[in-house]
Amino acid sequence: MILEEQDEMGQCWRDVADVLAAGIDRLVLYGPPGTGKTYAALHFGVAVGVAERLVCTEDLTTGEITGTWMPAGDGTWRWREGPAIRAWTARGGRGGRLVVDEVDRASGDALSTLLAMTDSIDSARWRNPETGSWVTPGPEFSVVMTTNVEDLDELPSALRDRFAVQLRVDRPHLDAVALLSEDLRAPALAGSIGEEARRISLRSFYAFDQLRLHYGATRAAQLVFGDVRGSGVLDALRVAALS
Repeated sequence: MILEEQDEMGQCWRDVADVLAAGIDRLVLYGPPGTGKTYAALHFGVAVGVAERLVCTEDLTTGEITGTWMPAGDGTWRWREGPAIRAWTARGGRGGRLVVDEVDRASGDALSTLLAMTDSIDSARWRNPETGSWVTPGPEFSVVMTTNVEDLDELPSALRDRFAVQLRVDRPHLDAVALLSEDLRAPALAGSIGEEARRISLRSFYAFDQLRLHYGATRAAQLVFGDVRGSGVLDALRVAALS
């Protein structure tokens, strides 16, 4: 039974577990969307409450990474640290986890700042504009970046150089699949359903599973997958149930 579960889990998740257990503090998870890369980055190998998440967009600014001045109630301005600095200094300075989602979308100044924030612990430092003091990442600071690209050459070479371990995640984790109704677990692990075998993200399976409790399978399939594709999903589930 254990061997069967390991086979279902897939080599990718065993690799992720081994890398994090070994204390690797720079990791890239890439591959198709909806497989739980962000969830793993936020929860695997990190203490509760010490993971900071940063979602990259084309408009991401340096202030959203390191921090910015914010108005205080007394008419003054105070510095509010961003997720990168909070992760650097979490747990009394020991450091926490910084999760950088969709890193391929970062550009310009934001990318330069991310390079500085993810540099080696021995090299990285940042000056607090409010106190003027230098801040460095704690000894247990780690970074996990996620991206949906399939070709890592799409990422800047300077960024890839900081992350020696780059793992492709191609299927959901068993723990995530176990949250679904039993009839959806096998297709969710496969990541596709029906003869066309078009990829369906784990988020879509979750939504379908929840909606059919309220409105039935037909209506749920229409809402999540559309009229045409929804019919195919329902047919595939009926065939799977019979077999």
